[in-house]
Amino acid sequence: MIRATDADDRWYEIANADEIPSPALAFYPERIEENIRRMIRIAGGAGRLRPHVKTHKTPEIVRLQLNHGITRFKCSTIAEAENDRRPQGAPDVLLAMQPVGPAIASSSH
Repeated sequence: MIRATDADDRWYEIANADEIPSPALAFYPERIEENIRRMIRIAGGAGRLRPHVKTHKTPEIVRLQLNHGITRFKCSTIAEAENDRRPQGAPDVLLAMQPVGPAIASSSH
């Protein structure tokens, strides 16, 4: 498990960096949740948001957004909608771009 240091001005430092395989992607859930709360506050409610999954492409962040009442999401590709939406149970996913070419065939599954 990754542990951030306690100092506010150095929140991004990882206390146990020598225990983490490299390369690794580090998430700071407290920071992500604060950003989600801030998004909701700025938008005037979770129902007014439709965050784009391609921003993070991470099921864990979709789960955090769902936990904060965000239920509508946007994806650029069919693969994003299938891989990121279904496991998380998001009830409303908008495909932002109309499928063309080979993508049309994969959208009929």
